[in-house]
Amino acid sequence: MEPFATPVTDQLQTETWKAYPLITPAKFIILCVASFGLYGLWWQYKTWRFFKQWQQTDTWPVLRAIFSLFTFNELLQTINQFAYSTGGYRPISNPTGLAAGYIILNLLARLPDPLWVVALGASGFLVPAYKEFRDAMLQAPAYGGCNQEHFSARQVVALALGVVFWGLGLFGMTLPD
Repeated sequence: MEPFATPVTDQLQTETWKAYPLITPAKFIILCVASFGLYGLWWQYKTWRFFKQWQQTDTWPVLRAIFSLFTFNELLQTINQFAYSTGGYRPISNPTGLAAGYIILNLLARLPDPLWVVALGASGFLVPAYKEFRDAMLQAPAYGGCNQEHFSARQVVALALGVVFWGLGLFGMTLPD
């Protein structure tokens, strides 16, 4: 069986691939920034979990998301292969450069206040991968990809917490030492 073959319609896969809601890239960016990049890790986990189920491999999506500095390049390659298999192939240009930028900006999080904020730019390197994955999911209805018009309840909670923490963080940066 090829890695990304069209699913066989049996009972198990019908239940597994019912719906995979996808937000717009703009909402993805908002969630990444509001959650200080944690939504990007969540998306990587969900994407690795999708590939684990689809390829029927024994990978651990949680560990791949946690160690995304080491696995992001592989995720980009896998998304390219997946997009090619759906027929809507628009490859991610320079996946190695995107991975390098993602790694470098994530490592800049170790900078002192307020310079660590630069690390939030790492979410920008996730956007091309997210767009390609989203387009591929919407291209092939067999995968269950569907547009999500509004933020879900969990996403609204993440946004609310993000606003609170951003407010506290900005307030804290204005305080004298």
